[in-house]
Amino acid sequence: MSQKQDALMAMLNQYETKSNGYQNTEKKNVDLNNYFTTYLPDKVNSANKRVRILPTSDGSTPFVEVYGHRIQVEGEWKTFACLQKEKNQPCPFCEAHDVLHSSGSESDKEFAKKYKARPMYIVKVIDRDNEDHGPKFWRFMHDYRKQGILDKIYGVLQAIKQNITDTNTGRDLLVMVARDQNRKPVVQSIAPLDPSPLSDDSAKISEWVADNRTWEDVYSLKSYDYLEIIVKGGVPVWDKDLKKFVDKNAAQSKPVVNDNMEAEIALGIPNVKPNLVVAQPTVTSAPMVPVTSDDEDEDGDLPF
Repeated sequence: MSQKQDALMAMLNQYETKSNGYQNTEKKNVDLNNYFTTYLPDKVNSANKRVRILPTSDGSTPFVEVYGHRIQVEGEWKTFACLQKEKNQPCPFCEAHDVLHSSGSESDKEFAKKYKARPMYIVKVIDRDNEDHGPKFWRFMHDYRKQGILDKIYGVLQAIKQNITDTNTGRDLLVMVARDQNRKPVVQSIAPLDPSPLSDDSAKISEWVADNRTWEDVYSLKSYDYLEIIVKGGVPVWDKDLKKFVDKNAAQSKPVVNDNMEAEIALGIPNVKPNLVVAQPTVTSAPMVPVTSDDEDEDGDLPF
């Protein structure tokens, strides 16, 4: 079987299988040119975006499966890589899930869903509207309803039976984005364009394909202490004096110089800490909203 067919089969097999999981606390330099998103600016109700999925060097599927936790922080959805599933390290989100799920209370079991690690995919693409940015990383959630972005791309693969990542005969994808009834940008459809070379410039093709960065190079993995603050309902900020992350709300009780604080938010079973207390929703503060099925198909939050 040719590598072209290998890549096609790898993508199809990955989808079928899914349908029938080093810690770095230093701040990464966030370059927005590294990310492709379906974000729509204010007052823009729809847009067509064109991307080309880059091939892998070994003909494997380009869709890298990653597990993460989705939660609202100060009213905005944020995604954190799961330390348990990605690094086999203790994860505060997973610990909170286990504590709540094992309490025996039905309400706790329901609330535990908020802390469950959820699969998502990261794929490397060329944004045709911004080719000078080079390869970008596109992250989107797995959708258990089979209505998500991967499902739409799989529909394309099933229809054309071709390897869309081939550098000579692959296809660009037209991603049609529009706001739903809640004014949230969602990918409504994905359509294949005619077969075409990845680029007319052979040097550019070589440069793009040779890019060996992985998702861990552009999405920060947060430490246990950082994520524990999130789980407890806080907002992590870096305290230079203490040389550690602290809860912003607690830090406000002492004089703070802006240069000393960093509030970066990025992508981050037993062994439960005895004092781990998870945040519970209250009427006096902004609730940390559980992820629902409506939140699983898109991932519009930025990587910080």
